[in-house]
Amino acid sequence: MSTEEEMFIHTQDEIEIINKMLRDARRDVPTFMDEGAAEILYVPVDDGELKVYHHIPERSETKRPIVFVPGFVANPKTWIDFHLPHHDIGEYYYIETREKMSSRIKKSRQTLMTIKHTAYDLGLVLKELGLTDKDYLLVGSSYGGSVVLEGLIHEYFSPPTTLVHDPIVKWVWEKSINNVLLRIVPKFILSVMRIFIAHIFTFGMKNKDQKERMIEFARGIEPWKFKRACLQNNKFNNFEDLKEIKEEVFLTTGPLDRYHPRIAYYNYAKEIPKGRFIFMDTPNNDRQLLAGIIGTEFAKQSKDEEIPDKIKQFEIKLKRK
Repeated sequence: MSTEEEMFIHTQDEIEIINKMLRDARRDVPTFMDEGAAEILYVPVDDGELKVYHHIPERSETKRPIVFVPGFVANPKTWIDFHLPHHDIGEYYYIETREKMSSRIKKSRQTLMTIKHTAYDLGLVLKELGLTDKDYLLVGSSYGGSVVLEGLIHEYFSPPTTLVHDPIVKWVWEKSINNVLLRIVPKFILSVMRIFIAHIFTFGMKNKDQKERMIEFARGIEPWKFKRACLQNNKFNNFEDLKEIKEEVFLTTGPLDRYHPRIAYYNYAKEIPKGRFIFMDTPNNDRQLLAGIIGTEFAKQSKDEEIPDKIKQFEIKLKRK
């Protein structure tokens, strides 16, 4: 067995600790989408407005708010597990980025859907929410993680603490699909057929939860935004720029990712001068819940405190040259 493989093997004690954390996090609480669970804001950006869910508990058990940036396009229903561990015990924001159906973005030939412009949006939103000079935790997962990293590279914001969970550092979707199908297929066909196409792609899939997430993903697509975001980000790759990040960044991963081997995330963390790497394995169905658990533990302490005790044992030290 290689040294690389050995890094990603948990002891039985570690497995039991993670399983207990997962059980404790599956709380019987409302989701942020339930009526009255969160205030819905529309925050201005340069060419429109972005939808933000803001939850303030009656009694807080955390020391600072969590600001969460979710994955690409997806309906927020697919991300409700992230906030379950801290709902009703901590303040949090859920920010829907510009490629989402909910965004009120002016459509023109000049409208940008790039990750860089989305990161610029995030800086404006953080400022508008009054968070710039406060202690908060910024968390991005998947596409949201790439938005956070891109914002750090270009210094659009400087969070007190940053977590990125399974971030996309390079555009991973098949370029032939982007360059051919998305250029040819009219937007109205994408709109009408998106659910049908999702059912075709998920036919025979044994993992029912994953199948439902993919169908919900399709429901979240607004064709013109989706098409433009895919085409404009087709050459996105900020791996070489990670070394420009000045802030400390905690990069976390868990279940195997279909687009990246685990060692890739380890290498991303190494590229960031103050990068740190956390590995906690779970079933794929618990990917979002795991990110929420880690975020909750960091929110229970201030920016000046070290890595949370429950998470510290899962940090893998980076071997830099």
